[in-house]
Amino acid sequence: MHYYLEAFKAQIKKIAGVHVQLLSNFSDDGNPPFFFNQYNGRLPAKLSSLLRNIINLRKFVRNNPDGLYIYLTYGNRFDPLFIMLLINVDHIIDIHEAIAQNLDKNKILKNIYSRLYSKKIRKVISHSGRTDDFLREFHYQGLTLKVPHFRYVFPKNYNKEHIANDIKNSFSKDRINLLFFGNVNESKGIDILLKAFNILPASVAEKSNIIIAGKDFDGKCHEVIPATGRNVNMILRHINDDELVYAYTHADIVCLPYRKTSQSGILEMAFYFQKPILASDIPYFREVLKEFPSFGKLACGTPDGYSSALCEFIENFNTADFFKTEDYDRYTHRKAMDTFLDDFRKQL
Repeated sequence: MHYYLEAFKAQIKKIAGVHVQLLSNFSDDGNPPFFFNQYNGRLPAKLSSLLRNIINLRKFVRNNPDGLYIYLTYGNRFDPLFIMLLINVDHIIDIHEAIAQNLDKNKILKNIYSRLYSKKIRKVISHSGRTDDFLREFHYQGLTLKVPHFRYVFPKNYNKEHIANDIKNSFSKDRINLLFFGNVNESKGIDILLKAFNILPASVAEKSNIIIAGKDFDGKCHEVIPATGRNVNMILRHINDDELVYAYTHADIVCLPYRKTSQSGILEMAFYFQKPILASDIPYFREVLKEFPSFGKLACGTPDGYSSALCEFIENFNTADFFKTEDYDRYTHRKAMDTFLDDFRKQL
């Protein structure tokens, strides 16, 4: 997620006179990480890192009480501990992945968040309609900033030593590589993609290779069994940063058979690597491809419809047809980003 943080930092630095410091478990401008990785190691090591992280943030806030603190929340059990350290200073809670954690499965944690958003938190950044629903459910009454997904700025290179063989061996040199990337859940439509691939004509399927890379929280990838002879590779685990770059570098098409979404980092990553998308015909993707028509194609969100569009895409695939200069220039100068920066500047 530090790719998002770096992209956020690059935008905020455009505001004159603003000093931006990243407090994360990644290095920042050559400085060592601020936080220890509290998710690695055995339980004693995790608890020790968590305690040190709380102490370090508390000390930092005490020494820098006049800063504006932006906290990226995932909605997990540790976030409230850190959010409470920021309640008495100027803060913005960036709700980036809270909904992905499915708080409904943990009533105690959900009640904690409900109290925080209804009584303590004063400013948030919302990325999607799903987040807005989440805030309404928690009776949030504070300021909400709307943000378009930031354009990534990280280098497009990778260390081969950090790429596992399952990733390397999944991509084909003589087939069109179709990438489905990111955490898998029902709304992402992985079953639509697999069913669509199963009913492709054999002559088209043999030219194609599917790579599914990301954690499968709900077991959706195993609900559809790939047909005999179909090239389907599943890497159902955390994908590290070098593997991410490798995957997007070697992909030809990024598949987005989503049932619903109102913002997508996977789409933005595809655009950053200039890989065309085949996206389901839902409002968000329809709006994006209407504005940037050379960035990909739409498909009906059923297995038959997606298969038909995929077949045509593969049979006529030509990289020169995508990412026309005029579209990419408009994409890199989106007005929505200027609007966000104007709104953000008012909070300083």
